[in-house]
Amino acid sequence: MIIYAPAKVNLRLKILNRRPDGYHNIETVFERIALSDKIVLRNLKNDKIKLFCNHPDVPLDKNSLIYRAIHLFKKKKQVTKGIEVKIFKKIPIASGLGGGSSDAASILMGLNKLWKPFLSLPALLEFGRKLGADIPFFLKDCSFAAAKGRGDEVMPLGWKLKFWHLLISPPVKLLSKDIYDAYKISLRTPKRRNNDASSELMNDLEHMVLKKAPVVAKIRNVLKNMGLTHSLVSGSGPSIFSLFARRKEAIGAKQLLIKRFPFAREKGCQIFIVPTL
Repeated sequence: MIIYAPAKVNLRLKILNRRPDGYHNIETVFERIALSDKIVLRNLKNDKIKLFCNHPDVPLDKNSLIYRAIHLFKKKKQVTKGIEVKIFKKIPIASGLGGGSSDAASILMGLNKLWKPFLSLPALLEFGRKLGADIPFFLKDCSFAAAKGRGDEVMPLGWKLKFWHLLISPPVKLLSKDIYDAYKISLRTPKRRNNDASSELMNDLEHMVLKKAPVVAKIRNVLKNMGLTHSLVSGSGPSIFSLFARRKEAIGAKQLLIKRFPFAREKGCQIFIVPTL
């Protein structure tokens, strides 16, 4: 079975308070985008779990998210056969785009089809919720969703919108836990610009990401000087995106960005033009 695990961006991320379990209660709006990892699943006759990835930095040991997801799923469904998983990464690692959670969610959905009888969606969501806060969103078949709690209480939004994104992912790895731990709730409330969806862009973690990763702050300033006000760090970063109504506009902005900030290419930034999925 070949499946594709899409990335996400957060159009809105508001931190409410810290929870007794160490996580934070948040309000967020997820958007699924057309940047995906390719995953190949193959049943094995033995009881082993074999994991492969074309990127050396993806953890595949028994403590990794993907291994734990498969192991617990096998145990829950009492599956005696094994599975071989090959992951071909395109989503940058530790980038705020949800690649690890999406891979895990996509593998769970694939296994749910391979190993009958199926788990119901509510059961699958509950299973995913125990593994990671972003996983429930990727288990939902929607382009946009609002979420609260840890980000695992997901409500699909029926928005009939399609954005184009200029997405820049610098070669900096930021762990969500580190950004959240360093975060202090700001007393400032972001100003609302208009009533359209893209004007509601905000991220309470952005100031901490800009502080931790100066290259992201540089890119942010270049985008601002280009007049791209609909720009935002995604999640806990370091990826940053700008929204456009048309692909042509996004391509033009990419060309101008590279001209004004050649560092983006020279130092290994990955730049994508991707639509809403």
